[in-house]
Amino acid sequence: MGKAFKILREKLLQIIDEAATLETVSECPCSELQDKILQNRFNLVVVGQFKRGKTTFINALLGADLLPTAVVPLTSIVTVIEYGKALEVKVLFNNGTEQMVPPEELSDYVTEKGNPRNEKDVAEVVIKYPSEYLKDGVRLIDTPGVGSVYQHNTDVAYEYLPRSDATVFLISVDQPLSKAEVDFLKDVRAYADRIFFLQNKA
Repeated sequence: MGKAFKILREKLLQIIDEAATLETVSECPCSELQDKILQNRFNLVVVGQFKRGKTTFINALLGADLLPTAVVPLTSIVTVIEYGKALEVKVLFNNGTEQMVPPEELSDYVTEKGNPRNEKDVAEVVIKYPSEYLKDGVRLIDTPGVGSVYQHNTDVAYEYLPRSDATVFLISVDQPLSKAEVDFLKDVRAYADRIFFLQNKA
């Protein structure tokens, strides 16, 4: 890590500390920003309508069939993939508990078939994986497909976008944008400067 980067990081942390004490910026997610800087973390969020090849795209980036590519939509579960020396899957529940599960049981928590309407009350799933792509702090975040018949899927995608450093929005090369996609983009236009479009043939 270069000297200039360290100096810049320390200045940024100081600014965040000062911002946390100001009433005018009381809604600043200062603690989360500090954690991201200290952990050298970059959240790359992947969004798109159901059946646009979103999960397949993430698997291709990682060079492994890590996430299930079922024909049914994913539930309202965010799946975070970050670097680890070995493959691990941890399920975080809304009641604050955590559970390590075998990788082959992942679909029991993140698919509509295995966890209909999130009846298991999962907050998110964190996967550690030894990928070079993730080694420098990049975290891939797979969000539920927008515009599916399950409204809670779209809601979760909306909620996670403000926490992204960059967002990849997958669109079909064969079909025009759907109404659901257009509506979603209109609603998140405040984050337009961090959204990148990727045409995909699913």
